[in-house]
Amino acid sequence: MICVSVAEGSLKGALLALKKAEGQADLFEIRLDALNDPSLAPFFETTKKPLLFTYRAREEGGFRQASLEERLALLKGAASLGAFAVDLELSAGEEAISALRGGLGETKLLLSFHDFEGVLPEDSLKEIACRMKALGADIGKIVVTARRPEEALIPLSLIPWARDELSLPLIAFAMGKAGVYSRVVALLLGAPWTYATLSGHRQAAPGQLEAQVLKGILKTLAPDSA
Repeated sequence: MICVSVAEGSLKGALLALKKAEGQADLFEIRLDALNDPSLAPFFETTKKPLLFTYRAREEGGFRQASLEERLALLKGAASLGAFAVDLELSAGEEAISALRGGLGETKLLLSFHDFEGVLPEDSLKEIACRMKALGADIGKIVVTARRPEEALIPLSLIPWARDELSLPLIAFAMGKAGVYSRVVALLLGAPWTYATLSGHRQAAPGQLEAQVLKGILKTLAPDSA
């Protein structure tokens, strides 16, 4: 699936982006940290597509600073309105993850890890995935930054491993120019979705492809799945 990230500063702009991308997205990631005044209900009123809500911590690529308590409250609010999933960083800690997990109901918990500096060794990344599973993640996300194309092979190798060894659906790829291809290959290896941006709109992370471009690549590489 293609998850289009919506990272607009105004609610009006975010809702317009949502409508514009309706035919390109299988689900939407709503970046609450990008909004000047975070809001929840209007997104549910605008689309019937599944919604993933994220209030990314500043130290892991968030657009603005907010307390952990504020971020948890918004994620719990999104779950109460019927969000498909919410995304919280593994670095938030066991106590915060447990508190969020207990208030989600049917909403899925995605635990994430982002490294904007490079790529940790494979064993270290596997340990991170194991911790996600142990803390109750329904879905894991491990994102690193590749300086060379071959470095992006490390996170990609985790996807089938996590599926077979942990029974954990894992999104794993590399940011940056050297890792762009991994955003596509991740889907081919079994990641539940990959992230894309909308043409003319702000990228939520370095190296995001436009949704239409991503669809075209998938149509060529895997026409049946596309």
